[in-house]
Amino acid sequence: MINEMPRSTRSLLATLLTAAAPVFAYLALLPVVELGSEQPTVHLIAVGGTAALASFVAVLLTLAALRRNDLRGGLVGAAFTAMAGLLTIHALATPGFLLDEYGRNATIGLAGVSAVPAAAALLALAVAVPASVEHARRLIVGIEAAVLIVLIAFGMGGLLHPQLIPLVPLSVEPWMYLVLIPTTAVYSLVAVRAYRTSRLTRRRADGWLAIGVCWLGLSLVLYLLSSTWSLGFWWAHMMEGLGVAVVTFCVAIDLARQRPSQAIGRDLRGEELVGSEEELLGGYVRALTSSLRDLDPSTGAHSRRVAAMSVRVGEQLGLASDSVRRLAIAGLVHDIGKLQLPWEILNKPGRLTDEEFALIRRHPALGAALLEHLGGFAEEVPIVACHHERWDGGGYPAGVAGEAIPLEARVLSVCDVYDALTSDRPYRAAWDHERALALLRDERGAAFDPRCVDAAIAVLEHQAAPKVDVVRTTLVPRAATENV
Repeated sequence: MINEMPRSTRSLLATLLTAAAPVFAYLALLPVVELGSEQPTVHLIAVGGTAALASFVAVLLTLAALRRNDLRGGLVGAAFTAMAGLLTIHALATPGFLLDEYGRNATIGLAGVSAVPAAAALLALAVAVPASVEHARRLIVGIEAAVLIVLIAFGMGGLLHPQLIPLVPLSVEPWMYLVLIPTTAVYSLVAVRAYRTSRLTRRRADGWLAIGVCWLGLSLVLYLLSSTWSLGFWWAHMMEGLGVAVVTFCVAIDLARQRPSQAIGRDLRGEELVGSEEELLGGYVRALTSSLRDLDPSTGAHSRRVAAMSVRVGEQLGLASDSVRRLAIAGLVHDIGKLQLPWEILNKPGRLTDEEFALIRRHPALGAALLEHLGGFAEEVPIVACHHERWDGGGYPAGVAGEAIPLEARVLSVCDVYDALTSDRPYRAAWDHERALALLRDERGAAFDPRCVDAAIAVLEHQAAPKVDVVRTTLVPRAATENV
């Protein structure tokens, strides 16, 4: 039954079950395991280790953010700095190490319960700030300095003068819900964004990052609902440690790549997949697009523009990350069948003969067959095969119509025609933006899916008219929709 589910559903189910596995294990152990004795040494080592890992990821993220002049990344780094600092104070305040037992030690409780929410506040700010900010490096340094000053002040006060720290009843209703609800909401948002990025990149580390963030959020829930030294207390610390360890590992792997996806700090856009080619889509895609550019540079540039526009239209339609990824790949390789056509026909300056046009009409089927032969493109083959089909059934190669055409192919068809019309070709001059839009509107419901046309127009109206790529100067009239 599971094998019959769509790939995206299986992936989501696996991620949710993995994220929830520690909670299920805790519930299974709760009736049979009783803990209550104090273990301060274990607590010091466990929390100290988690703090060290959080410090490591904070340094990695902050340095990467400074290098990229990225305020969002800097705020995520500051979030882990805050978590690391509070966990360090929490560890040092372990009863019997520097301070007395729990009854007269408010520092340990406040530091422990604040670590995850403090990081959540900075993560929420990272989500809210603009993608591009002037003087971001200066702001990053200032934010890190402010966080460190607050941590030092709290640490010195809490560890040297613990009587100054009030006993805050954060584990008592309803106060704990004022912490739990917004904190859980922030970690859920970050986890969803990381998971969505993982579906675009198909990188396992991005998927595990989403799971690690879930464990961090769940650790606070369990911590606040459990009594000190109980199974829930230790399980919360374990989930917190696991969460930080997984995030540290995933961030380290990501930043070591030539093209980091930065899943924890931002929402990856589908258009970035097109720009990255090999780094985020795989070496086969890079090899195929390189071959296409070698054969005909204008076709290679056209494919990149079509792919970029297609993912924007897909996002405008609200398509899932898996569909957006398929659009990126299919857009880049949709004309790959032209590798098997004579260069002279592809760049013929005059009108094609019936025989030559019949050859051109074969390129969708040729491209689909090539991708199928190479393997690894099972999801993109139907899109490439159908990108010249028409909504009314008058297209080629199979003459399918309406909903029988894959939605991604319908999106690609609109973008393919628009870009072909607004680019110079050997047989005609480029159309201007408004004239091309008029054709899309005229063919709405005939050649094109009306929803896809509406989404494409919405995307195009929010960007400047595209630049025209000049291919050659010899221009001979030909029908507008031929050989696009």
